[in-house]
Amino acid sequence: MMISALKNISLAVPEILFGLGVIGELGNRIRSLGADRVMVVTDEGVAAAGILKRVLGILEKSGPACTVFDKVEKEPSTENVEHAFKEASESSSQLIIGLGGGSSIDVAKMVAVLLRHGGNLLDYMGLDKVPGRGIPTILVPTTAGTGSEVSKYAIFDNRKAKTKLGAVSNYLLADLAVVDPELTLSMPPAVTASTGADAFIHAVEGYLAVKSSPLSELFALEAVRIIYENLPAAFADGQNIRARYQMAYGSMLAGIVLNVAGASSSHALAYPVGSEYHVPHGVGCMLTFLEVMKYFAMADLPKFSRLARAMGVKTETMSLRQAAEQALEEMRKLVEYIEIPHKLSAIKMDRNLIEPFARSVVANQQRLLTNGPRVLTVKDIQNIYERSY
Repeated sequence: MMISALKNISLAVPEILFGLGVIGELGNRIRSLGADRVMVVTDEGVAAAGILKRVLGILEKSGPACTVFDKVEKEPSTENVEHAFKEASESSSQLIIGLGGGSSIDVAKMVAVLLRHGGNLLDYMGLDKVPGRGIPTILVPTTAGTGSEVSKYAIFDNRKAKTKLGAVSNYLLADLAVVDPELTLSMPPAVTASTGADAFIHAVEGYLAVKSSPLSELFALEAVRIIYENLPAAFADGQNIRARYQMAYGSMLAGIVLNVAGASSSHALAYPVGSEYHVPHGVGCMLTFLEVMKYFAMADLPKFSRLARAMGVKTETMSLRQAAEQALEEMRKLVEYIEIPHKLSAIKMDRNLIEPFARSVVANQQRLLTNGPRVLTVKDIQNIYERSY
């Protein structure tokens, strides 16, 4: 019997409302939570796409007083969270709606916590350091990537330390996640690629994670299959509602996988790069993902063989090593299909930063590094950065 089949299982997710047009239920759900003053936390891109206007129209019909914070940064800093918290405090918000990609949703989570508990945001970074639930939150994704609407994570840029910090707590789970694939139709191809790549990496790393369980592995393989099959179609034609529906579903599943199993080394290596060069999170992870997977493959051939099958490879006549190598090849093909940057040279990263970045990862990201099938040393990380150039 596989050891993972003997693991204890703990699963925490918010209430989920998923489907085409479910955003129309938002007003009723706010009333059920008894909130009279609502703040929408979002970004300028969501406003420009017309999504914010649509949501505000729904809120206007439902009655609560509504304010908007639309200044969420692409890679939100701790200062950005404090700015949003200040405005939410001034409006005496009783409920926070996170509307957008993972950045807006993560900021919304932490604003809700600060409104209830106050304190220093940095004290809440780390594992289970959030003191309790915040004020009610409804999280509404407009991308299919981070899965943050169903996850217990919130990630921010610590610009002084030049790295990313994460809060991890079940207290960050939303009261309600409203996942409407129609809201993702306006995503341009580059954003579709970046967010979709992020969801794919969540599913793959979650499947390979030390903390995976039979339940998370079931969700992860299904997310890998769905994203592999539908991301190229969504990238090629943003109005393909079937592909958008499947991507929203796959991303959500991958977010649930994160709650159980967590991510690992691709995320760890992405954090100093993202903090220094401010690339989208999915791009930051993809810059080293393929090389990290090469390091991981030989450590768990059976799982890589199953990943290959999830991506449609007929592995019956292959050895485990052959199947694992084919899984790596399918990952490479997906990256090429969606035309996403996957080399550090694409962002013109300074090679002189490789050693300090590697040391920063080992010093600050042990939670992630120890969750992969192969624990990476400073030398390993330097090699991966070099090979990813």
